[in-house]
Amino acid sequence: MSVPGPVRRDVPPRPVAAGLALAAIALTVTGAWWHTGSALLAVEFPPGDAGAAAETAAVSSAAAWGFALAACYGVGLYLGMAAAGWAWRTAPARAAVRFGLTATVVAVTTHVLECVVLLVAGGAVTPGGALSHTVTTLAVLKYAALVPAALIAVTGATVLVWRCAAHSPRVLERRADQVLDTVPPRPVEPDDPAMPTDADSRAPRWRQAYTVPDVRPSVVSERWRRGEHTTGFCLSGGGIRAASVALGALRSLRAELLDARYLVSVSGGGYTAGAFQQALTGAGPPPTTGTPLRDAESVFTDGTAELNHIRRHSSYLADTPGEILAALGRVARGLVLSLIVLFGPALVLGVAAGLLYERVPLTTLTSDPLAYPTPRLGAAIAVAVLAAAAFLVGILTQHERGRRGAAARLATDFAVLAWTVAGVAVVVPSLAWAASWLLAHTGRAVDVGASVGAIVLTYLSAVSAMAWRHRTTLRSRFLRRRTTTSPPRAPAVPDGLLRRLLVILTTGLLALLWLLLLGAAVMTEGNGTALVSALLTLAVVVLLGGVFDVTSLSLHPFYRERLARAFAVRAVRRGGDGQVVAVPYDPAEATTLSAYGVAAEGVRFPEVVFAAAANLTGEHRTPPGLTAVSFTLGAKWTGGPDVGWVRTDDLERTTSERLRRDLTVQGAVALSGAAFASSMGRMSRWFQVLFAVSGARLGAWLPNPGFVRQARQAAREGDWAYPWLPSVRRLPYLVREVFGSHPHHDRLLHVSDGGHYDNLGLVELFRRRCTRIYCIDASNDSPPSARTLAQALELARQELGVRVELHDPWCVDAGSARSEQPDHPLADRLAVSPVLTGTVYYPPESGLDDGVTGELIVARGVLWPSLPYSLQSYAVHHPEFPTDSTGDQWFDHGEFAAYTELGSQLGLAVRRRTARS
Repeated sequence: MSVPGPVRRDVPPRPVAAGLALAAIALTVTGAWWHTGSALLAVEFPPGDAGAAAETAAVSSAAAWGFALAACYGVGLYLGMAAAGWAWRTAPARAAVRFGLTATVVAVTTHVLECVVLLVAGGAVTPGGALSHTVTTLAVLKYAALVPAALIAVTGATVLVWRCAAHSPRVLERRADQVLDTVPPRPVEPDDPAMPTDADSRAPRWRQAYTVPDVRPSVVSERWRRGEHTTGFCLSGGGIRAASVALGALRSLRAELLDARYLVSVSGGGYTAGAFQQALTGAGPPPTTGTPLRDAESVFTDGTAELNHIRRHSSYLADTPGEILAALGRVARGLVLSLIVLFGPALVLGVAAGLLYERVPLTTLTSDPLAYPTPRLGAAIAVAVLAAAAFLVGILTQHERGRRGAAARLATDFAVLAWTVAGVAVVVPSLAWAASWLLAHTGRAVDVGASVGAIVLTYLSAVSAMAWRHRTTLRSRFLRRRTTTSPPRAPAVPDGLLRRLLVILTTGLLALLWLLLLGAAVMTEGNGTALVSALLTLAVVVLLGGVFDVTSLSLHPFYRERLARAFAVRAVRRGGDGQVVAVPYDPAEATTLSAYGVAAEGVRFPEVVFAAAANLTGEHRTPPGLTAVSFTLGAKWTGGPDVGWVRTDDLERTTSERLRRDLTVQGAVALSGAAFASSMGRMSRWFQVLFAVSGARLGAWLPNPGFVRQARQAAREGDWAYPWLPSVRRLPYLVREVFGSHPHHDRLLHVSDGGHYDNLGLVELFRRRCTRIYCIDASNDSPPSARTLAQALELARQELGVRVELHDPWCVDAGSARSEQPDHPLADRLAVSPVLTGTVYYPPESGLDDGVTGELIVARGVLWPSLPYSLQSYAVHHPEFPTDSTGDQWFDHGEFAAYTELGSQLGLAVRRRTARS
C-alpha cells in the first residue's frame, strides 16, 4: 500500500475555493439565524405540558419553508466541510471533518422528518402529547448536531479563506525555492514517510534509530581499525551543580576534550557547554572594548576572567532578596496572565451558550436557584436513540471486514452526538443551576473570595513545586542566615505527600471555578451587559493568546535571560592597558545556533549537541511512562530520529523572528534545562498541569522537522491550502500544555529538559557510534546504585540495541569504601573510586564493522578517600554534598568552589584510571 503524501490533488483553484468557502459561511450563518427565528420553536420546545398550542397555520407555513431552510444550511455545511477537508490534513482534523459530515446528515435528516410530521399533522400539536414529544426529540437531535457541524464548517471555511489570502502565489513560490535539507522521521505508522530498509537487517527499528545526518559508520570503523577513536563527551543534567562539576572536569580533561568529536550536554551540563561555545565562537560583532581571545586550551581554566564571571554569577536566578522578589513577581505576572487567557474563554463560551438557550430553549433556564432545570423528555429520548444507533452500527458490521473501519467511525460519531445532547440538555444547564445556587446562598463570597483564594493557592502551589526541595536555602537568602550543617534533603518532584495533595487540591479547585464561571455566564442568557463583558473579554483573550506569544507568559524567557547573564561571556584583551577581562554578551545579540554553535576558525573544539526532549503523547509513539523522544539542537542539524531532522540554518530562515529566539545557543541551553515544564516525561501529571496553568513553566514549542519537510514538499507541488509554520505560539498551544496533548504531526513540538528522555546524554553518543565516551555524571543519584546510569544504559539497549558490560560497577557507590576506612568521619559516604568503566558492544544495525567496540568511562559525582582534605572537610560540614538538590540554583562561593574542585578531581581520577588501562 502506498503511503499518502501531504499534497491533495482535489483542492480547487484559489478563486473557486475562496468563493465556495465564503458561500459556506454565508449559507450556514444565514440558515442558523433563520432557524432561531422560526415559528417552529414554540412547537419544538413548548413552555410546559399545559401550555397553549401554537397556531396551526403558522406552524404549517414554517414546516413548509423548513425544506428550503434545511437545503440552505445543508449546502452551507457541506461546502464548509469540504473547505475544512482541503485546509486540515492531520488525522484528528480529518476525524473532525468526518464527524461534521455525520452531524450534517443527522441535522438535515431530522429537520426534514420534523417538517414531514408537522405537515402530516396539519400543524396541530398539543403540548404534552406523543406528537409533541416526537417533535421535541427530532428538534433536540437537529440542534445538537447542527451546533458542532456549524462550528466545524465555519471554522474550516474561515481557515481556507485565510490561506487563500496568506499563501499567495508569490509566497508559495518563495517557499518552494527554499533549499531545505531534511531527513524524514523513522516510521511508526503506515502513513509516516518511508524510510530505506535493508532486508538483511535483523532489527530495522534499531537501524532507523541510528539515523543521524552526517554520521558515517564506515569512517568510524576505519578509524577504529587504525587505532583511533571517535570520542564523545557527555555532561549530565543537574542544574548549577552539574554545570560546576562539568567546568572542573573539563578543566582537567582539556586535552581529551579537544581531541573529541562530540560534546553532548543535558540540562545543567548545557550551561557549561553553552558557555564554552559562546566563549569560543567567531560569530557576532567585534567587541568595542578590545580583542576577543579564543583559546580553547585555556578558556575557563583556573584564574581566568571568564571563570571568575561565572563564579560571581553562580546564583544566576537571583542573588539578592530584591532579585528573589523580582523572580517571584515574574511568577505572579505569568500566573495572572495565564489565568486570564484560560478563564476568559469560559466567560465567552458561557455567554454564547446563554444566548443560544435564550433563543433555542433546549432546557428552560430559571433564575430561581431552588428550581432545578429539569431536562425535557425529548432530550432523554434523543440520547437513547443515538446511543442505540451507535451500539447497533458497531454490532451489525463487526464481522464485515471491508466496512469495519467506516462503521466504527460512524458508531463513534453517533456516540459523540449522544454525549453532545447530554451536554447541552443536562450538563451545561446543571452547571448554570449550581452556579446560581452558590451565588444565591453565599452572595459574593464564592464569586470574589474563591477566585482570589484560587489565585493565591495556585501561586503558592507553583512556588512550592519549584522551590520546596531547597526551602532552607531560600529562607537563608531572605534572612541572611546560613547554618554549618544542613538538614536531610527534601524529596524531589513529584514525591512528597503534602506537595502532591496541595497540587491536586489546587488543580481541582481551578477546574471547579472554571466550570462555575461557565455556568454563571450561561445564566445571563446573553443579556446586553453580559454581551459587552464577553466581547471585552474576547478582545483581551485574542490579544494575549492570539497576538502575543504564549511562551512570553511563562518563565522560559526569564530563565533564558538569567542563564545568559551568567554563562554568555567572552574573554577580551582591552586595547588601552592590555588587561584581559570578561565581557558579557549584549542581551540584544541573537546567538543563532548555525552561526554561534561552531567554534571560530582555527579553534579546535568538538561539535556541541544540546540534548533536549520532544514530548509526544496520546498516539503510542513512546513506551508507557516515557512520553518524550530524542530532540537535539546543534549548529548543523536540529531534530531526532522520531521527529525527523532539518538543517539548523534552513530552520532559522524558515521560522519567524519570535521562534528564532529559541533557535539560539542561549535558547538551546534553556530548553535543554527546562526541568519544570508542563511535560516532564516520567514525572507526575498533576505537577505538569499546575505548571501549565500557573505560568510557572519552562520549555517552549519549536518547529517540527517532519512538518517542515512536508510543508516544503506541498509548496513545491503547488498545494496552497497546506498549512505553514505559525509566526507566534498562540492560545491553542497553551491549552495543549494544560491537557497534555502533544501529537507527532503538529506544526510545533513541545521541547523540554533533555533529562525527561536521558539525563546523561549517553544515548546520543551511542547513536553517533562513538568508540570512546567520557561521561561526567553529576545527576544526584541517591545510593545504592547509579540509577541514572542504569536507566540510560537500558534505554540505549531498547532504542539502539547497544549492550554495555560494566567493570566492577559497585565500586562507585557511596559507602563502598567503608571496609577500608571504617573510622573515617565520611565512611558511609565514601566510594572506592569515582570512575566506572565498561565495554560498549554495538549491534550490526549500527552499520559498524563486526568487532568494533567502544570504551565507556563514567566519572560520578561521589566522594572517595583520596580527595583533598579541603573537600573532605567541606563534606563533613555539609552533609548534602556532593548531592545538593537540583532545586538549589542559588550557589554561593563555597558551593561553587566545592563542586568545581570536585569536577577537577574527577577529571584527574579519570586520567589516572585510563593511564593504567
